[in-house]
Amino acid sequence: MQALIAVVAMSMAADDHFPVVSPDGSRIAFLSERDGTEDLYVMASDGSHVLRLTRTPEVESQPSWAADGKAIRFSVWGKDSSRIYAVDAEGGNVNEIGKVQGRSVAISADGKRDLHALGTWTAVQLIESDLDGSHPRQLSDGSSVVWSPRWSPDGKTIAFTGRDGRGILHIYLMDADGSKVRQLTHFDPADGQAQCPAWSPDGRQLAVQANTKDSAHVWVVDAKSGAARKLAPHSQAFLDELPSWFPDGKRIAFQSNRGGRMAIWVMSVEGSGLLQLSGRADQNAVLDSVQTALDAATSQEVRR
Repeated sequence: MQALIAVVAMSMAADDHFPVVSPDGSRIAFLSERDGTEDLYVMASDGSHVLRLTRTPEVESQPSWAADGKAIRFSVWGKDSSRIYAVDAEGGNVNEIGKVQGRSVAISADGKRDLHALGTWTAVQLIESDLDGSHPRQLSDGSSVVWSPRWSPDGKTIAFTGRDGRGILHIYLMDADGSKVRQLTHFDPADGQAQCPAWSPDGRQLAVQANTKDSAHVWVVDAKSGAARKLAPHSQAFLDELPSWFPDGKRIAFQSNRGGRMAIWVMSVEGSGLLQLSGRADQNAVLDSVQTALDAATSQEVRR
């Protein structure tokens, strides 16, 4: 009986994070610790029909969708290398599709190339290679940070989190061959440090997160001018992070602890219509099911 209560309590206090919207906008893949270990899940874009895709003791990371929406790719990092996997979006058929010497793997839209990091966390050599690690090409010199790199939709530009001479994080752009590095964001320090860029479907904008000491906001930034606007501003210690665009360019999924635990939320590209998708199960229904199970367990104990 105590084990039953513990399992239910865990399911009601899940941390869901790293949302990635499918190419057709109908589903969202995300990572969750709801069953005690970090695994990959997928749900409908309204938060229904949650399906667990992986069941491993390892820590999955960096989920992304295949272009046809039939599979979700992710990586597992250990012993200075990353194994790259693909799993059917309907569940089953987990296959290893690559392995690279590095971490923080980002896969190209066509699924043939990847970006990964070598070196320390603060002196990153950004490497592009085939998924098996062959044909590597070094894109950064390792003199600073290059975090969360993402190719633009046309594959010509890479956005990433970099650090200026004062150590402040901003979003930078480089050409796909590593040349012409330029700073895109110029946030006031009070607005936070810009991180984790996500390209809009048309490549004209990026959604980013900006973290201060106590909170984080999602911003939308023009890819040419750097002009930026804050979405769903708040004064509380909320963390709105890791934005992911819907394919129509009108909505953004993101992770937030606005509801108490980290969960998946969506809002319009204007910052309106905030809606929590995950971690919002009807607690009364959950408690009713728990009570039913407890009554059954008690009845068994009495019969003994």
